[in-house]
Formats: sequence, C-alpha cells, structure tokens
Amino acid sequence: MRSTASTRKLGMSHRSACALALLWGISATPVVAVTPVTPVGVESCDAFLEAYAQCAASPGVPEAARPGIRQGINTMRESFRDSVLRNEAARPTVAYQCAQAHEAVRKSLVDAFKCGFPAAPAASQALLQSPPPPPGSARATARPAPTPEAQALAKANAYTEAQNHLVRSHPLEQQLADYRRDNERVLKLGTKFGANAWYHFGIVDFDGVIDELEKAVALPGVVPEVDAQASRLLAALREVNPILKALTRYQTTREFKEDGFKFAREQHAILVPRVDAAAKAMDAYGTALFEREIARDELRLAALPEDAPARRLLSTSLTLRRAVRRFEALGPKADVAPFLAALGEVSNANRHLGTVLDGMSPKANSSCTGYTDTVASVIGHGRDVARDIRAKSDPSQPAQRFNETYNRSVRDLESCHKNESRVRPG
Repeated sequence: MRSTASTRKLGMSHRSACALALLWGISATPVVAVTPVTPVGVESCDAFLEAYAQCAASPGVPEAARPGIRQGINTMRESFRDSVLRNEAARPTVAYQCAQAHEAVRKSLVDAFKCGFPAAPAASQALLQSPPPPPGSARATARPAPTPEAQALAKANAYTEAQNHLVRSHPLEQQLADYRRDNERVLKLGTKFGANAWYHFGIVDFDGVIDELEKAVALPGVVPEVDAQASRLLAALREVNPILKALTRYQTTREFKEDGFKFAREQHAILVPRVDAAAKAMDAYGTALFEREIARDELRLAALPEDAPARRLLSTSLTLRRAVRRFEALGPKADVAPFLAALGEVSNANRHLGTVLDGMSPKANSSCTGYTDTVASVIGHGRDVARDIRAKSDPSQPAQRFNETYNRSVRDLESCHKNESRVRPG
C-alpha cells in the first residue's frame, strides 16, 4: 500500500424507511419489487450475511457507503455459494470462514457506525469453539472467499490512490488562498478588472477524481476509519464540480470580457464556501488515511526482529510521521518544544537506520540511503520552522520546504521498498 502520508497537504494550524429494506438499506423511495436472494445454504454464512445487511440498513451508515457494503455482501454470498456448489466437501471450511468473518466484521462495523449488527448465532459460535477444519482436498479445490480483511485492504489502497490523484492535481488550500488574494483584493479596491481578474483555479473539473473516488467507495468491504470521510469528500466534490465547469466554459468565451465579469461575480459567493468545504473534507479524508496507516504500521513494527533493516526503516518512517503530527499542530504562537523533541527522535531513528544500511552486505540500494539523506533534510527544515516561530517571524517558507521535502522522503521510501526486498516491512 502506498503511504498515505505522501498524499497530504501539510501546513500550519489554520489549515488545515421501510421494513423490506433489510438488505438494500433504508430508502425514501416507494417500495419496489426486489429479486429474491438465493441463500448460501450454509447456516453460519446466511446468518452472517443477513446480519451484515441489517447493519448496512442502519441509520448510522452513510448513504454513500451503502452501495459498497451491499456489493461486498453480494460478492461474498456468491463466493461462498460457489465454493459449496463446486465441492460439497468444502462446506465445513466455508461454514468456519463465515463464523470467523461474523465476529471480525461485526466488531469493526459496530465500532465504526454503531449499527445494528446481530451477534453470531449459537451454532456459529460453536464452530469457533471447535478446531478449524483440517486442510486438504476440500480446501484446495474450493475457491476461497475474499476475506473482510482482504477487501478492506483493497478498498484502502483505492482510497489512497484517489487521494494521491487529488493532491497532485488539486491542492485546494493553496489554490483557494491564491484565488482570494488575486480576486477579492480587486473586488475590494474596486479597480478596473483586467484580463487575468476573476480567474478561477486553473482546474478544469474534478471529473477524474470523482470517478476514481466513486469506484473506491463502491468497492466491497469496510474501512471504518475512512468510509465516512470518503463519502463526505465525494459529496463536497460533487457540489463544487458544476461551478468549476461553468466558470471554465465562461472564461473561454467572449462573454468573460464583455459582461464586466458579471457571471464571475455572481459565482464568487457560491464558489468560495464550496471550495472551502471541499478543502476541509479533503484534509479530513487525508488525515483518516494517515492515522489508519500509522496504526497499522505500529502493529507491523512489533512483529519485526529488533535489528532487522525492515524494522529500522519502518521505525524511522513512523517516527517521522509522528513528528508530522506535531508539525500540523503548530501555529504562530505555538510552543515548539514538542515538535523539536519529535524531530530529535526522528534524528536518532534515522541515524540508527543509516548504521544498519551501511552494515548490509551486499550494500543497500541507493534509494534507501537516499531516504536517510532526505529525512535529514526534513529535520533541518522543521528546525527552521521552529526557529522562525520562536523569533516571531514568518515560518511559511521553511514550512513549505518541510512539506515538499517530507513528500519527497515518502517517494524515496517507496523507491526503497520497490528496489530493496531486504528492507520491505512484513
């Protein structure tokens, strides 16, 4: 999975109802005929999928997340049923898988959405109290159902790719700041509008990102930490997209220069709050992905040998990301001591990593040693930020360099993982 941290726009603290709806969710539209669902025919599987569908219909589940959950239910039902139809001997294995999934998915969804997800029935719980079915021909010939964990990982990867695309093409906070600087000043001063006045963001539209995010949201599986934020971001992008398209069309016609920028003036009061809402939703989405990955990597770290290069690399990355948390909490009058302490921890972790990489034989790939050099630069720019805050001067330039160098460090880390299998965590 690509590092979510690489997708974030870092900055100072100013940044950033019907009874028949059991399976298909709560609907405000009239009840219509629904094709009957063919059960799996395995008690624990049918109980699991029915409970899963009941959760999907709960009010706490965001409307935009329901299609993806329903698709996941259907995918699992078909896979479980197909496994049994292809090989009857696989029935015990499938039954056990469903009982396991019931417990795991129930906990994650109840924690995330506080939804109504009934506990596994006694028969399913009894399966978990017995030894799992032995491996053999039944398991070998049955097509394994996608586990909830695998579905969640695939969905999180898709979320991250959508965020990577969004940040590369639409740095909204900076674009909104530039727009306000260049347009609201002209409006306030009442000076003559020139050919460059009332430009929007240089963004044609969000069509590509919206399509990518819609596909990610619709994937089967549940990512409790991110699903709600993804739905919020998608709604915000859909709100602002038509305005950007209209301004693009307007700006490429003679009307833009002949109507005294009337249409642009009219759209200004609509555009700014919607872009602001999209920027906030984008930040919350990136934060959710960022925090999810830190939590996952902390678990990975505990499972790696103490002196393994993979552990040292992951430890440095985690320590740096914790420092990024401190960086994002900074403000013009902030106490920079916690941030400087975090940078000191990064420096120690990076020094240990360099020692381990130097001791590898054959030598580590140059992209890995390049990562340590970039991390050192991040530390330097971070200390410059703290210096300027203490001196009550403008920290924006070193903060921008911190952002840019941090993102470059993530790209270096990805290259290290790609080119050096000995330092790949896991």
